[in-house]
Amino acid sequence: MKLPDFLRSTTGIVITSVVAVVLLVSIGLLSWSHSRFTRSNVCLTCHEIFVEPEEYMQSAELSESVEDFRPTKEIDLGHWNMTVGCAECHAYPFEEYRESAHYDNERGIKAGCLGCHNPHSVREFLVWKFFYINKGTIGESPFHTISSGLRDIPEWEDTRPLLAHEVREQMRGDDCANCKVCHKTESEWFNKIKRHQSTEKTCIQCHYNLVHKEVKWKKPESTATAKDATTTVKDE
Repeated sequence: MKLPDFLRSTTGIVITSVVAVVLLVSIGLLSWSHSRFTRSNVCLTCHEIFVEPEEYMQSAELSESVEDFRPTKEIDLGHWNMTVGCAECHAYPFEEYRESAHYDNERGIKAGCLGCHNPHSVREFLVWKFFYINKGTIGESPFHTISSGLRDIPEWEDTRPLLAHEVREQMRGDDCANCKVCHKTESEWFNKIKRHQSTEKTCIQCHYNLVHKEVKWKKPESTATAKDATTTVKDE
């Protein structure tokens, strides 16, 4: 099979060699330790960190009773997930989290970012930061919008509703499994609440705007679904 003229040219050989070296080095680094991305020293590879990971990690011993609010299991970090750097990239949401009962409460239990949100994969992070493909073309990375929002509050406020809707739909899709790790549906306190016995909704459809700044629930697209309007239960 004859190689294209470009690949046989000096420029083509140089570019191909550089790409091959980068790929080999990347594969080597990634295969070195999948848990590398759960430690803060991966952040220090490029820049300093401003918030210690302990501030946004879950902090609670495992549950001893269905009546407590401790987690029933450890967070599954999975393989090749980014589990550090939450507060570095999501500065405004982190400050809101610090003002909520999920961070500061009389029980001394911190839900942590990953107690509610799914982590970004390493692939997702790299694609978002360096090479975002949209409809077959190179487009603006969502990372750029978010990182601009760290310095530009109006831009962040424009982005916030889109991200809130995306997370709410994800939580509805998995029946708020992360909520139920700490808020146990088999507990006595849970079943004493009459609305829990009569509703077919999942947690997030009533309990939203608990941690972050208020974002209205996206209106139903048809009058047929309007009857399923949600009710906000605000953080106290």
